[in-house]
Formats: sequence, C-alpha cells, structure tokens
Amino acid sequence: MALLSSCVRKGDLGLDPVPDIEFDYLCDGLTLTFNSVVPNTTDVKWEIIKTENGTAETLTTGEGETYTYTFPKPGLHWIKMSGKYNGQEQVISGKILVAKASPIKLDDDSFDDWDAVEYEDFKFVGDDGKSYGKFDYNADYVFFYVAMSTTNENTPADGAIMNLRLDTDDLTGTGMSTKSLGCDWFLEGNFWKPEEPWADWYDCASGDTVYAEGKNIEMGTYKDEGDMIYMEFALSRKEYGINGSSMGIFFKFYQTDWADDSFYMNFGEGTTKDKTTFHFAMDKE
Repeated sequence: MALLSSCVRKGDLGLDPVPDIEFDYLCDGLTLTFNSVVPNTTDVKWEIIKTENGTAETLTTGEGETYTYTFPKPGLHWIKMSGKYNGQEQVISGKILVAKASPIKLDDDSFDDWDAVEYEDFKFVGDDGKSYGKFDYNADYVFFYVAMSTTNENTPADGAIMNLRLDTDDLTGTGMSTKSLGCDWFLEGNFWKPEEPWADWYDCASGDTVYAEGKNIEMGTYKDEGDMIYMEFALSRKEYGINGSSMGIFFKFYQTDWADDSFYMNFGEGTTKDKTTFHFAMDKE
C-alpha cells in the first residue's frame, strides 16, 4: 500500500485544487436564496443550470453575495458560483433538489399543520376502518402522519410493529422485488414506544435485505388519547436517496411479536387489502 501511495504525485490525476469559496442556501418552496459564506469573497456570480435528458440549459444568471431565484418547477438543478478569493478567480458548483414547501413542523406539539395537506393522493386509510394518515414532503424531508387504532386485535400502542417499505426511486427494476415495488429501504419497528423504542432498517438496494445501522427517523409530536395514538415522523430525503419525482410505499402493521397481520394502510377510501402498494407524486408545484 505504501508503494502504491508513493506512485501518486501532485498533478498525476489532473485534480483541480479544492475551491476556497463556498455557498449555502435557504428554501421557501420553489424560491431559493443563495449566499456566499466565505468572508472576503468578491465579484460573486451565479448560474442556475437545468439538466434533463443529457442536455444542460442555463435558466438564469445573477451576481452579488446573496441571490434569490424562483424556479419554474421542481427538479434537480446545478448551481454554479464563481468569485475572487485572495485575488484569484474560483468556481464551485453543486446539485440541489428543488421542491415545494411543506406546512409540516415537527416541533410544534400539534397536528394542526396537517390540516393544510389537502392532496387526495397524499391520504391513506387503514383497512381496519379506524386508522388513517397522510403524507407530505419538501426538499429536505418526507413526512408521515399516522392515526392508529389501539383496538385492533393484539395491537396495543406499545406492541404494534410498523412495516414500511420504500421504493425511493419508484423503479420496480431496482432494489428488492416485493409487493409490486422495487423496495430500496425496509423498516420494521415501534419507534414511537414511550419506553424502549426500537427500529430496524434494511438496505435493499442489492436485492437482498442488508441490516443498516445508524439510520435516522425524525420524530415529531406523539399523543396517546383514548383508543387512538397519533404520531408524526420524517425521513431525510438526502439520507434515503429520495430524489425523484415519485416514490412507492407499502405500509402495514403487524400484531405484537409478529403474530399476524393487524391492518394495512391503503390508498384512497377503500378498506380492502388490494391497494396496499401506492405511489406518491413528488413534483407538486
């Protein structure tokens, strides 16, 4: 290994120096504000580039340490920033995901914000006739709201096991083939349990279920009221590779200790078990 390393000399790989300049941005739905973040960067210019079907198109250009642009529609875009640092012209670029805004907040101790999620295709219901929920997203997260009945047979709030399968690219030819999905991530758990919450994530990109440690679930408000529990949670789009214009989901609950299926979450208002796999459009404007 030392011998191999010694063969790599500066210039051998034709690598450009890492730029000193840098930018960040704030999202408000389709409107993004870009900021140069390294002090003493001057003559800052911006280029917004759309790439599609192997072609690149400049949507707009601008200048200044701060630049705001409203994108015409959601999608992946390249952002190029140039500027002078220590008298030298430098360029940095990066790909960003532009998406609609979401009204959902996980830190407000309330579910009232879900009232603003009105897309009919973002709603699902349990085939138990009692449970239901919603789905939403922005550029950073996919959000879930679940209202679960605890009167289902052998499925108390602290014993139910959620089974969630995500086809993050909505392609049946990638990932593990299951329930008409090309499942990329597979979750089992009871992560809302007040004591001893648990969750097991499996990476299915290879077609098999490979245990994945350290995967995150962002929990929001949780309430246990009467014979219902209510919860909201979010998954990071970046962490789970949810970058496309749609995603597929299969969503059900097991009874305690996997004794049997308890109920399924279905798309629409049906209560049968034949609509458990559904697809959410993620290109809303």
